[in-house]
Order: sequence, then C-alpha cells, then structure tokens
Amino acid sequence: MRYSKRIEREVLELKGGDFFLSPRDREFLRILQDQEIPEEVAIEGIRRCLLSLPPSRRKKTPLFLCYGTVVKVLEEKRRINAYREGPDWRERFRKKLALVKDLLEEIPPFPKDEETAKKILRDIEDRLLRRFWRRIPKEEREKITKRYRPYKREKELYRELVKREIQRRFGLPDLSLYVD
Repeated sequence: MRYSKRIEREVLELKGGDFFLSPRDREFLRILQDQEIPEEVAIEGIRRCLLSLPPSRRKKTPLFLCYGTVVKVLEEKRRINAYREGPDWRERFRKKLALVKDLLEEIPPFPKDEETAKKILRDIEDRLLRRFWRRIPKEEREKITKRYRPYKREKELYRELVKREIQRRFGLPDLSLYVD
C-alpha cells in the first residue's frame, strides 16, 4: 500500500500555512503506511486529532502525537467491518486464542462479554511480547530502542513500533479481536 499525495495535502491544509511536511511528519506517515493503516483511516484520525487543537497550535504539533486518534479510528472501522462481515466476537476470540495456545502456560477462562475478551487478548499479547523481548539479545534490544527513540514521548506509538518489531522477528500474530 502506498499513500497518495492527498494525505500530504490534507495535513498541510489542516495545519495551515506550511508548504511542506517536516521530516518527522513524513516519517510518521511512512510508519502508518508500513503498518498498513489505510489512507482514509490515517486522514480521518489526523483530521480528528488536529481539529481538536486550537488553530494556533496545529501548525507546530508533530503528527506523531495523533497516533492514538488514528488507532481509535482504525479500531472503529475494524469493529464495524467485523460486525458486518464475519463471526461474532466469541468466535473471533476462540480463533485468536487458538493461534497462541501453545505459547500459554494456562488458558484463560472464556469471557462473558466483548470488552473482557479484548482485555484478555491484550493481556496475553502483552505477556508474550515481554517474554519474546527478553529473548532478543541485549545488543539487539539496544538497537531497537535507539531506532525508535524519537517516538519515546508518544508512548502508544513507541509501544506499537517495538511490538511490530517483536512480532516480525518471531512471527507472532496480532491478537486484536478485530484484526484478521
């Protein structure tokens, strides 16, 4: 997936006054693209984020601070598509659990509702990511943290970047209830 120039035009219009994106903003858009976040979702998330700020602050606000809003929009879209297209949350939960059951010390009890299912999967994913992070040699962990250091202030983005690195290295699945 490759973003069109439209996203750049939208961002510049929302920020007001700039003629080009900063290198940091371009890098953020590349990260969203690498994470395969659809362009429409990225635009909507950035739009919501920047419009929530006073116009005087939009110009100087780095785009990576919009990551949380972009993720919320992505989750909304995925939830809508999941309800429309596929099995209910119970079946999705079973499938996700089956992907990692061999990596778990104990299987959690079946959740009573969708929110609990999301929390259980998030907790499992966090435990697995910590376990696999410790398996990476110290020198490699230092390289990873150095690579993503510019995003450390935005904890959600930083966590997601490191998570993707661990998943890629070990072939771990995404345990979000709405990601196939």
